[in-house]
Amino acid sequence: MVSATREQLLPGERLIVVVHPHILVLARPILVNIAACAVLAALSWRLNTYWLMIFCLIPLAYLCWEILERLLREYIVTDRRVIKREGVFTISSFDASLDKINNVFYEQSLVGRILGYGRVGLETASEQGVTAFEMIPRPVEFKNQILRQRETYQSAAPTQRVESTRADIPRLLEELASLRDRNIITAAEFEAKKQSLLDKL
Repeated sequence: MVSATREQLLPGERLIVVVHPHILVLARPILVNIAACAVLAALSWRLNTYWLMIFCLIPLAYLCWEILERLLREYIVTDRRVIKREGVFTISSFDASLDKINNVFYEQSLVGRILGYGRVGLETASEQGVTAFEMIPRPVEFKNQILRQRETYQSAAPTQRVESTRADIPRLLEELASLRDRNIITAAEFEAKKQSLLDKL
């Protein structure tokens, strides 16, 4: 899973933290399984037809799907961006550059404070406005991690930032082409970053 996450990184980008939704997102499918098994067990015992227990596979499949979906829903902080990635068959991804984030906030209900989950939101300069990260475990830590990385990114003097030299540009173009071929970045993103590198020649 970590290797799949690292494939999303751009050349020179450093992974800081990867977070999945709180384990409580599995509470409903677990309760559905318990209830379904209890009802089917009671019916099987009363009717003396234990083959009915095979229907337990239906809620079990639902639970397995929710587990997989949780594992594939990633909230990622790097030293350049905040990324939200989700989906099993159809994957959707959102990322915000640290210098485009205007505000970071979190919300926690009383139950959320007790059980350790909450909602973190980003206000960006893009048209999307506010982007929410739901059911984040330890939301204060996640919010503070974003703020620390944003502060580090913004306070770095331009002369201290690592610039691509002419010798590096062919290698960076190859890495970008590899990311495009693996559908990690779109063709449009590839062309934009390619042009940016070529402008430095």
